[in-house]
Amino acid sequence: MSNRKLPPPWLAAARCAHSLLWVLPVLFWLGCSTGSTTAPHDNPGGQDAGCVEPPSEGGSDAGVPADVLSPSRQLRRAALALRGTPPTDEEYAAQEAAGDEAAQRAYVSAFVDQTLQQPAFYRTLFETARDWFNIPPVGPSADPPEYGLQQQRSIVRCADGTPKAGAWKYFRGDEKACQGQKPDGTPAEERSLEPWWAPGTTAVLVGYAASVAATGQTYDASGFPVTVTCATAGPIANCGCGPAAVRCHADTGSYPGWEDYGLHNPQGQRRLVAEEPARLFAHLGWHDRPMTDLILGSYSVGPTRLQAAYVMQGLAGELTYLLDDDSWWRPSRFANAPVDPEHSQGDPTAWREYSVPARNPFFLEERDYRYDPRTQSTAMRGIPAAGMLTSLGFLSAFTRERVRGARALEMLACEELSPPQGQEFNEYRRDPGTEGPCQHCHRRVDPAAIHFKRYAKIGHGFEGHGATYPMPGVGTVWHWPARWRTSEYPYHTDPFIHWNRWYMPDTLLTPITQAQAEANPEAVFIDFLPPEQNLLGQVSDGTVGPLGFAKLIVASGSFDRCVVRHLHAQVMGRDIDPAKEAGYLEDQVARFIEGGRKVRPFVKSLTQSSLFQRGL
Repeated sequence: MSNRKLPPPWLAAARCAHSLLWVLPVLFWLGCSTGSTTAPHDNPGGQDAGCVEPPSEGGSDAGVPADVLSPSRQLRRAALALRGTPPTDEEYAAQEAAGDEAAQRAYVSAFVDQTLQQPAFYRTLFETARDWFNIPPVGPSADPPEYGLQQQRSIVRCADGTPKAGAWKYFRGDEKACQGQKPDGTPAEERSLEPWWAPGTTAVLVGYAASVAATGQTYDASGFPVTVTCATAGPIANCGCGPAAVRCHADTGSYPGWEDYGLHNPQGQRRLVAEEPARLFAHLGWHDRPMTDLILGSYSVGPTRLQAAYVMQGLAGELTYLLDDDSWWRPSRFANAPVDPEHSQGDPTAWREYSVPARNPFFLEERDYRYDPRTQSTAMRGIPAAGMLTSLGFLSAFTRERVRGARALEMLACEELSPPQGQEFNEYRRDPGTEGPCQHCHRRVDPAAIHFKRYAKIGHGFEGHGATYPMPGVGTVWHWPARWRTSEYPYHTDPFIHWNRWYMPDTLLTPITQAQAEANPEAVFIDFLPPEQNLLGQVSDGTVGPLGFAKLIVASGSFDRCVVRHLHAQVMGRDIDPAKEAGYLEDQVARFIEGGRKVRPFVKSLTQSSLFQRGL
């Protein structure tokens, strides 16, 4: 259903034109963009903004346009639009038994109301958003199944026949643990606990995984031993899995990492992070929340295994108190959280609502947080949570700020970024936003991309652990000596070389002076739009990060128009041409906003429109 080919806009317009011209041959054809003679609030029945026919002058069909679909075809159209499957034989029979044509059309309206409350409608919203956003899974960082993101160490069960059969141990680096021994032959540590991945059960950890020591030992690049603090360093070397084993992830597959890596596994973390934005869209529609929460809200949805990724990101920033927080994995703590209709409340696998700042406090609850690295020397507290724009799937799938900005404009503002035709530009020297042919797009992309700087990836994942995702300039961890600007070892790899190449002072993406950059190298991470720039005609209020971007596209009206167009395409089978049907689009947007930006009232109004009933 979600992949069906939509009729081209010109075909729908042609049909609409034909139906008008045979009634009103003396009028010029102005298309569906002319707008209605009544404002949306004067039109409670959900009639269209354009292409409205006068009723017939008499006869048994008076008041019904000649090309209105039969009741059975209207039922079929409604079923396909709202749930992706045609009506059943029983539904056709019930419609036929309803009585005359008026009763059968009333059956369609009742069918729409009923379907909007069924789990199939949630599934339709999810599939619509999944195709719309088209967010890829987090890419491999080495050979599959290495993709990073988890920031937890892989543990596996000891095999049957070993002294510690059934106990959990580190997959690598503790070869004698299942024999109950340390590498030196002394007895290995053992610990029983309630694990985060299986609440209500007891798991036995053995060997290094069971360690509760405050410090551990690892080795630097030269092979020399280094003492680390386990609470902040994570489960490296001989540090343990921590309380409830939250620093580790349990692997039950044939090879560690595959069950989380493979997209065939609906509970695999790699798939979950890619689906989160689309699931949030469906959640908002299902629970009648305003659609602006998709990018302005501080909450999201996700099962336990997805929320673990956010907790690990907070722990990577040394917020060690998260080790003792069980609100994300103990069912009694989230028993009342709103969930998707396909699961029950309290189910750890349900797509349940959660506060993003509660899982990773570096994503702030504050809605107006401002931070200017040109004038402030203290560490940044974080960036405000911004719905899908601060989801780990969105940020990790698009690893560069300009790609994030471009995709966010395309997805959420329906911007079309096309190359120029037949234009001449000034010579390119150092700033693609103001020089060379690339400025055609970069003048639009860079004011968006500036909001997406403070998230990156360092290193390669190995069995769930190894890759880290710094938020530069935030907290106490993600800072480096000024030497990082030289790209010399150990700053000779990504993301440092990227930052050094593209975060140059006096450019559209980095609007600071050279003196400011020299005084504070972290000033290059400026991530709000200064007042001398604008995005879609809007001037920023100074809010940093993706939330600052979200505020701008909402204020411009682009977000509302974009959501309306995609919902219209799902229900009506075609997009709205913003150039040729401007009046029609604005009337639909006004109806959407009047309905609280909620999906169900707007979808209902579309199914009541004359265009829907006529198959246009």
